[in-house]
Amino acid sequence: MKIMFVYSVDGMESSLKSLSSWSKVQFGISYVSSMLKARGHETDLLVLGSDQKWEKKLPLLASRMEKSNPGIICFTAVFSQYSFIERTAGHIRNNWPGRFSVIGGVHATLNPEEVIKGPFDALCVGEGEFPILELCDQMEAAKTPGGIANMWFKSPRGKISRTGTRDFTRDLDAFPFPDREMWKPWIKDNPNDEIAMLVGRGCPYDCTYCSNHAIRKVSRGKYVRMRTPENIIGEIASLYDSCTQRKIFLEAESLALDKKWAFDFCNKLSSFNESIGNAISYGCNFRVSKQSVDEELFAALEKANVRKINIGLESGCERVRREVLKRSYSNEDFLNSVSMARRHGMAVNVYNLIGIPGESLSDHMETVRINHLCQPDELCTSIFFPYPGTELYRTCIEKGLINDSVNNTTTERRKAVLDLPGFSRSQIQRAYRLFARRVYKGRYPWWKNLLRAIYTRMPSKARTAVSHAMIHVPGMRGLRETLRIKLFGPARA
Repeated sequence: MKIMFVYSVDGMESSLKSLSSWSKVQFGISYVSSMLKARGHETDLLVLGSDQKWEKKLPLLASRMEKSNPGIICFTAVFSQYSFIERTAGHIRNNWPGRFSVIGGVHATLNPEEVIKGPFDALCVGEGEFPILELCDQMEAAKTPGGIANMWFKSPRGKISRTGTRDFTRDLDAFPFPDREMWKPWIKDNPNDEIAMLVGRGCPYDCTYCSNHAIRKVSRGKYVRMRTPENIIGEIASLYDSCTQRKIFLEAESLALDKKWAFDFCNKLSSFNESIGNAISYGCNFRVSKQSVDEELFAALEKANVRKINIGLESGCERVRREVLKRSYSNEDFLNSVSMARRHGMAVNVYNLIGIPGESLSDHMETVRINHLCQPDELCTSIFFPYPGTELYRTCIEKGLINDSVNNTTTERRKAVLDLPGFSRSQIQRAYRLFARRVYKGRYPWWKNLLRAIYTRMPSKARTAVSHAMIHVPGMRGLRETLRIKLFGPARA
């Protein structure tokens, strides 16, 4: 079978080499594609930018359809991209009839009854590697598709057949390494780019702004799973041999979820690093908890050449974190984690949310204070957006906080959509605008604080473009490679 995947991204135009970074690669598509290729099927990829006029996308869409001539078209979407993907699927159906279309991803998984009404022949709930493979095998054998666990099918007359779900795949090593080859025509070359690598799936926590708690209930079996250290290092070795990039982000909810696994992985990764002269540096997510605030763990990460960690503070108000977000750790735990990371040579990027339901302006200023104390190497700051399928979305509905502005996803997480009793929409927007300036006030010259503030508020495409134009300026941490060639000329030696 010939299968084409359709993926859309905000903040870009529809053209080849339109993705600015390997961080834009979508794991679900990549793993499904590698599984299909391993079984002899052919795959292709179409990447479309959703911020461009519709008419300008059509030539690329048409040329890719004619070139690939797919029998199956696979779509994926999160909430903010669904309306665009739905329109694209409808256009393909009208202009290339007879192609079988299937949609998966988070939005389809959490809202199947709504999504199956769209211009799709089938819908995948949950993990898609084995279901899509079975679909391709059925269609290659000229069988009527159906009876596949994790998939819903819609007949030409609109009748829907809902098949139950299969257990979460326990052995992640059973999957081939993700297909990165299909992404190469779409990504700009940059030897300083960072490649993301999925080392585990699932999250045990119940953060109310996240959909993990809902996805966990979709299927049976163990939800939180990690690949074996040997399997991960095998993928790292293959990337070392085939790619010029020497930075890898180890993507999981946190490497510290299972400390025994983490120590084993760090030891084996350290041995591999020695064999290549520590030519690769690593980043990872780090979830603060009582068990993770551990000097030995940070020492192991340092030995494994981890040079960057992302920590989600989200709110510096312990009440908001505990009662609203269901994140139970103290500010002391957070600050201790940052201190340990710094002692072991790691840059620390901190994630923050502004305008959380139940948050007041004074609560937000506590977030500013905690960030000011730890001085993150990079701020990753967003305005809270209520995503369907999350617990906080339901809270917003119950409290009457949601209006038509949540349907505008073009500025999601950058424009306030909620008016809170103790934190008005205008106050939230101003807090977002001033956040970086307040955090770094008094620590750097005004012009550095201004550049940090501008950089923090940029859309992802613009931020990545600026990062690629930066070189290192002594004394200013963060901003990835840091500051300024195009605006200020080369830095002094």
